[in-house]
Amino acid sequence: MKIIRGNKRLCFLLVSVLVFALVGGLALNALAAEERKGTSSFKKTWMKVWEVLNFLILAFFVFKLVREPVKNFFQGRTEMFRQKIAEAEGASIEAERELKEVESRFEMLDEEIQRLQQTITGQGERRRDKIISDAEQTAEYMLEKAKIESDMMMREAKIRLRQEVTNEAVRLAEESIKKEIGKKDQERLVDEYLQDLQQVPISSV
Repeated sequence: MKIIRGNKRLCFLLVSVLVFALVGGLALNALAAEERKGTSSFKKTWMKVWEVLNFLILAFFVFKLVREPVKNFFQGRTEMFRQKIAEAEGASIEAERELKEVESRFEMLDEEIQRLQQTITGQGERRRDKIISDAEQTAEYMLEKAKIESDMMMREAKIRLRQEVTNEAVRLAEESIKKEIGKKDQERLVDEYLQDLQQVPISSV
């Protein structure tokens, strides 16, 4: 498609050159005829027309030569601006995406903070309950230990008291016996005890 358009432009350019050459040739012939007749007004007019035609031809060729570079330049600039606009739009989209991601992270951070607060609160409650339970168990253990120690002390006190009472009763009984039994009775008791020992078989001792 581009090749066909290029050929059309080339043909148009050649036709234009031929037309201008033909017009120029006719004008030159007319100018020569006028000079032979001795008239010069046509020459002046034709020179002006020819200057205009030369300017138009020059302008046309300049336009043809400059149009493509200028077109390419502006197309390049347009494409560059489009790319920059696309990049700016892409950067804007990326910035929006990053902003949404940051906002999402902040929301997740808030949820994480709330979860941590709940976890810390739950751990604190469980720790408090454990401390209370441990304190109750310790108190029960100490009470039980104190009760056991008290019972042991009571038993030991009763045993010591019983021993003291027994010892005191024995002492009082001995004193009473000593007072009631005379010396002769003591000798008699000793003799009876010795006789009893003599009657006991030796094998049983």
